Amino acid sequence: MSEPSALRNPRVLLATFGSLGDLHPFIALAQRLRAAGLDARLASALEYRERAEAAGVPFVAIRPSFADLEGRSGGDRRLLVRRAVQSPTFLFRDIVFPHLDDAYADLELAMEGCDVVLTSTLAFAARIAAEARCIPWLAVALQPAMLPTARDFPTIAGAERASRWLRRLAPLATGAVLRLGRPALARLFAPVHALRRSAGLPAGPRDPLFEGQFAGAGVLALYSPVLARAPAPPGVTVAGFALYDGAARLGVAPADDESHAELEDFFARGTAPLVFTLGSTVVEDPGRFFEDGVTAARALGRRALLLTGERTAPALLNLAAADVHVAGYAPHSRVFPRAAAVVHQGGIGTLAQALRAGRPQLIVPFFADQADNADRAADLGVAAHLPARRFGARHAARALAALLGDQRVGAQTAALAARLAGEDGAAVALDLVRRALQSARQ
Repeated sequence: MSEPSALRNPRVLLATFGSLGDLHPFIALAQRLRAAGLDARLASALEYRERAEAAGVPFVAIRPSFADLEGRSGGDRRLLVRRAVQSPTFLFRDIVFPHLDDAYADLELAMEGCDVVLTSTLAFAARIAAEARCIPWLAVALQPAMLPTARDFPTIAGAERASRWLRRLAPLATGAVLRLGRPALARLFAPVHALRRSAGLPAGPRDPLFEGQFAGAGVLALYSPVLARAPAPPGVTVAGFALYDGAARLGVAPADDESHAELEDFFARGTAPLVFTLGSTVVEDPGRFFEDGVTAARALGRRALLLTGERTAPALLNLAAADVHVAGYAPHSRVFPRAAAVVHQGGIGTLAQALRAGRPQLIVPFFADQADNADRAADLGVAAHLPARRFGARHAARALAALLGDQRVGAQTAALAARLAGEDGAAVALDLVRRALQSARQ
């Protein structure tokens, strides 16, 4: 029997699914909620347990784990990433939907005694489980592309030129495109509708991905307002970034750690390097990104720091040299402020850290929201972007030379960094959770 809610601190479950870019903001939220006296717990893939608990956040494993996903591909995570990049629907049909029932079963148990639930964009089962248990839930959108409107039409991966052309037209045109796309989304998300029926719930929004976020107690947009091109839709609170990358608690690079000492020695030996990173997903299948990055850096007379991912690092250690340092991982909050520029894939977590660090960016989008994030950063005057198919040593060197030689970029990155330093998305989220708890009590 669960403890009566009046005799304990309010319990909040934060359910997220995806990469470190999806995990870290939820850890930041959980830490803030717990510091305010709420019993916040994180629910995600099993492999994230150590990260969450190192941050002082209780953890509940929900399926699928990454081992489950790799099992469907013969254990090849690189193949999973490659297929996700190649097919816009692969993420849903082959990764999320086959595990909906398992995730729902795990989340039903995890929600025992919960007062409020926060769900990430891909945590469809969490929304349905919360609704079935009559628990208020808040949708968390980590990037503007997840809240498309006629006045803030996103750049669609694979249709970048068409998206930019449509944005130049009246909102009447972009609104029509959004309406025309919804029947296709309804067909794609048939497994989500089936799960609702099996849970005994009435039919929900035809489009669970975008419209479905508005079926709960509110939408928390956990990105900076500087990225928005238009006011948010009704019911959306644009809170600002909630940043966490393990720098303070994970112990990834303590002062006495050998790898940290080597990295610090590299920084101390010369000028600010170009930092090359592909986040935590695309890095599993980097192609020649790091090799071409080193060649481009040397063409510019620059040093390079490669953040290659722990699994990929052994195969790229041959790139290490006096002017090149190879590290599997280093907290972005530690290394980005010391970079001459950051070259990255455009994931929202990486973008947030680069904006906060105030460094110029060359963004190389591969899939999903990355092209939209790249366009928004370029519109702000702090970044240039190259499609992944065009990224090579020559193009990268040319783009970086222009970026580093433009004084306006340097001024704008500094101005934006100062503005973002005053944002606290986790604090805004705490207020929203408290309001949801108060409404639930009433």
